[in-house]
Amino acid sequence: MKNLRIALVGNPNVGKSTVFNFLTGLKQQVGNWTGKTVEHKAGYFKVNDLAIELVDLPGTYSLTAYSQEEIVTREYILNEKPDVVVAMLDASNIERNLYLLLQILELTPNVVIGLNMMDIASASGIVISASKLSQTLKLPVIEVIATKGKGINELLQEAIKTSRRDEAPQPIKIKYPEELEKKITEIENDLKEGQFPRRWLALKYMEGDQALEVEPPESIRKLLLEWSQSGWNEAKLEMAITDSKYQFIESLLPKFVQVNKQKGASWTERLDRWALSPIWGYPILLGILIIVFWSSFVGSAPIGDLISKFMAWAARDLVALLQIMGGPQWLQGLIQDGIFAGVGAVFAFVPQIGLFFIFYSILQESGYLARAAFLGDRFMQAMGLHGKSFFSFVSSYGCNVPGIMATRTLENPKDRMITIFLNPLIPCVPRLGVMSAVVAVFFPGGRGAIVMISLLVLSLLLIIFSSFFFRKTVLKTEKSPFVMELPLYHLPTLRNIFLPAWEKTYSFIKRAWTFILVASIIIWVLSNYPAGVPIEETWAGQLGSALSVIGNPLEFDWRIMVALLFGFTAKETTLSTLGILYGVAADTPQSIAYAMTGAMTPLVAYIFLVVYMIYIPCLATVVTMHKEIGSWRWTGFGVVYNLLFSFGVGWLFLQIGHALGF
Repeated sequence: MKNLRIALVGNPNVGKSTVFNFLTGLKQQVGNWTGKTVEHKAGYFKVNDLAIELVDLPGTYSLTAYSQEEIVTREYILNEKPDVVVAMLDASNIERNLYLLLQILELTPNVVIGLNMMDIASASGIVISASKLSQTLKLPVIEVIATKGKGINELLQEAIKTSRRDEAPQPIKIKYPEELEKKITEIENDLKEGQFPRRWLALKYMEGDQALEVEPPESIRKLLLEWSQSGWNEAKLEMAITDSKYQFIESLLPKFVQVNKQKGASWTERLDRWALSPIWGYPILLGILIIVFWSSFVGSAPIGDLISKFMAWAARDLVALLQIMGGPQWLQGLIQDGIFAGVGAVFAFVPQIGLFFIFYSILQESGYLARAAFLGDRFMQAMGLHGKSFFSFVSSYGCNVPGIMATRTLENPKDRMITIFLNPLIPCVPRLGVMSAVVAVFFPGGRGAIVMISLLVLSLLLIIFSSFFFRKTVLKTEKSPFVMELPLYHLPTLRNIFLPAWEKTYSFIKRAWTFILVASIIIWVLSNYPAGVPIEETWAGQLGSALSVIGNPLEFDWRIMVALLFGFTAKETTLSTLGILYGVAADTPQSIAYAMTGAMTPLVAYIFLVVYMIYIPCLATVVTMHKEIGSWRWTGFGVVYNLLFSFGVGWLFLQIGHALGF
């Protein structure tokens, strides 16, 4: 069996992921590139006698060194040397896409072009001849409509064919102006053959690329210094090289592109008149968000109830079987009140999370999420944040882990860190589930809606306060401008909706099963031993008594403190912990919340909701924070800030409540 490694490269929103998902299906491995916060996706499959590894490289506009995506992509091509690079081009925006292609050709000639979105280009009045494009670039070109699966198998076969050629392709070479070409050649001739292509290395030395792994020889440093003194500094050289590439592209376009006068506005332009309107854009955004969250919570409720009832039924039947077999009492209690109570309460949230990620995929694949970020930029800037933080915050309402990972779109390191620190202040689906159960019991009817809205508004106000606090103190930085491309609207495919949603939901289930099972067993042991004593005298009771020093100023019951403590393992454990401590079966989250009514007043319940909404994030979120920040010191700072901030805000609201007579 022979091995073949193919790299998928292209601009953002060009259809790479659609091709990748079509070819790999569920046979994917997702992680991070070593030492980077950029996602690594690789898929594995077989075609006849070939074992193929398909790597979906990050979407990028160029291969300079201004972002981690650019560095990761070019380092992979240079160091891993894939057998074939499949360059996906957007036919509706061919000029900008060709710029990246020219940079790829400076690294490797083994390139196959996937010309995607031909249908969209045609609808926009752009006609591209794939055969003439192939003749011009001297590379194989395959027409693709990725959303419909057309041309993808042909693209794969062409990549396999290219890998089997005895001689490497001889693609077109860019023609630089005579003066610039002379300088490139002068440096190129002074370089020895090595790991990197000499011409590419010469260009990088001229541009002053800071991410190069190879230092220029002394002779080249002297030459660059002489040029700089004569007016050809790094900035001017880089600009000249970039301009030359675009001029070269402009000279090629007439050979294969024909632009017909379009009749009327395109669908994207028509939709954007409403979606980006300063009058209608925000109501549309609000309406979409309401539909997403209402559907995620209300629409998933029946499925969540069925899961809760199934877990309770399975626990009762398993315990009954153990009783017949004479199983020990402690094992029966562990299974019913420990494992099934804990895991069951968590799995009831899975439908909510799954539905949320389905809606998130629809918004992302359709192109609307970029519009939402554009609309949200005005508010983000008012909060002292970058517009791209909107992606992170929206994701966090599903789960803080992908929300933190979404900060990778932010180029400024301080903007990223601030957004990461603010992220846990947004209540995720598990926290919202616990909050909604408590609100339904303590504030029934219309009051519950008012209380939930007040909590979400409070969350936003605390984010604004914390943002200005971080920006003016520990992470002083100026506001960054918001620049991003608005992709054309697309009709998402079912594969591109459900595959990413399944990956994220499965990741949550796997994490929940691992953390919650262990946490539930530990909590059950702590709340049942020493055996035969009142629960206040168990290890959990003793732990709660020790924590009462912190809880007393907020009038928290010791059980609440234990639940908050174990909530660090995963927020989903809070209800299951309370269920175990109050001795309530986990048939429904509300049954546990009802048991809390004897331990606190509505005011204290509201304070609990405030603290629970913003206190330290779960263990998985903390691990992700460290992974993205790369420093335990800053991660610890974020955790301590959330802890002190939540209890401080809770105590303040308690005093205000008492002063108002509640």
